[in-house]
Amino acid sequence: MKHLVNLKEIDCSESAITDSAINNFPNFLEKINLCQCEHISDFNIKHLVNLKEIDCSETSITDSSINNFPVSLETIKLNQCENISDFNINHLVHLKEIDCSECSITDSAINNFPVSLEEISLVLCKNISAFNIKYLVNLKMIDCAYSTITDAAINNFPVSLEEIKLMDCHKIRNFNINHLVKLKKIYCRGSSITDRALENFPVSLETRDLNNCKNIVQ
Repeated sequence: MKHLVNLKEIDCSESAITDSAINNFPNFLEKINLCQCEHISDFNIKHLVNLKEIDCSETSITDSSINNFPVSLETIKLNQCENISDFNINHLVHLKEIDCSECSITDSAINNFPVSLEEISLVLCKNISAFNIKYLVNLKMIDCAYSTITDAAINNFPVSLEEIKLMDCHKIRNFNINHLVKLKKIYCRGSSITDRALENFPVSLETRDLNNCKNIVQ
């Protein structure tokens, strides 16, 4: 496939494509879809220096493959990838969005996210707890719904945040986000949040969803 020097986008979703084929993708690709490709795991696409977006959702991709993602990437989708945990993408200085929903990502991987990130999705991530992303000064939105996030992680959310989703998070209670002076929306529906946390909500808030929060009494 390397001879297709003008190819910008390729959709191989739900195909039987292999690592060796991906390793030979042409250099000028900008968008790749590998969603639900069951036979991929350890490919290396570092040579794709123009790549902007990659979707590896519901695949067996590994940490080593992610570690070799090209620096040009702006959007990564890794939802429902069960074989990833401690990858390091700190070198992806142009990355804007990452979706790691329903995967096995850990705190250490999150702590190495690049400062360029604007949106993060960690929905249904069960191996996270006390990560620290205070340094992500460009982050606008984080979705941790149905995850095992704790107060400690929330207390270290960056001041740039405008939207937070914590629906059905049962390991949170008394976090303090008073420093989030740009926060507009927070969704805590069905979580274990308490009155003490509410007292520290920033005055900037325009929308708050506290439906079915059983520990709120005032």
